[in-house]
Amino acid sequence: MSKNVETSIDRRRLLLGLALASTAAVIPDNSGAHASKLPENPKLIALDAELPAVAEAYHTAYRAYREMEKRWNEATPRAPDEITELGIRSPLEGPKQNGEAEMLALGGYLYRPGEEFPRRIVVETWNIGRQIDAARRTKRHAKKNGAVADFLAAEEEIKRLKKFHASVSAYEAKLRESKWMARADHERLFPVRNQKLIAFARHVGAIMSEDDWTMEGLVIKAAALVEWNRVCMRDRLYASLDGADWHGSIAASILRHAERNG
Repeated sequence: MSKNVETSIDRRRLLLGLALASTAAVIPDNSGAHASKLPENPKLIALDAELPAVAEAYHTAYRAYREMEKRWNEATPRAPDEITELGIRSPLEGPKQNGEAEMLALGGYLYRPGEEFPRRIVVETWNIGRQIDAARRTKRHAKKNGAVADFLAAEEEIKRLKKFHASVSAYEAKLRESKWMARADHERLFPVRNQKLIAFARHVGAIMSEDDWTMEGLVIKAAALVEWNRVCMRDRLYASLDGADWHGSIAASILRHAERNG
């Protein structure tokens, strides 16, 4: 059993102990002996027993995806400094900046350490190709006019630009390959993460939908909600988008038990 599952079970045991103590305090004992423990909904008990495995399946899939995401974020090739300029504002803010924002292999903006905004890629191989063509025209024109100095300068410029082109071309090829491989990993791992998330949400929903007959059932629901709150905020939106009102369900149960024992 994993540490996360053990922690979840221990938390539920603690809450259950407190709830049972509270139940004993509020149930009248007219016979002079302790009141017998009321039975809890067996379906709720069964769902509670299954929850740790369902939760751990989601967390395992989530960690696998996040580790993959982190690996590709670190492996994304950085553009050569010569083809970038510093960003001056968020890419989402206007007016438009030069070039395109530097991106991660899996999508999202690439923020370099110590820099507030993503860099802007302002030069691509096609830009350098046009410069090479212009230098070649200059070279031909110099040759035709017998301008030796201009001819030699253009020849040196072509050599420099070709080397520059090769460097940028290698970066662009590596970035394309990284994007392709990262996308393949995403398509392999994200469906598993999403499937486990849906299973987790539906399981918690099933717990919330069952009637809680005693305080033990209320604690089971509260513990399930605590377990669900360990899910990342973006994934927790799944339940709200599905129209679930689990906090409202807990509140209704608390009021029902208070009225029953009042």
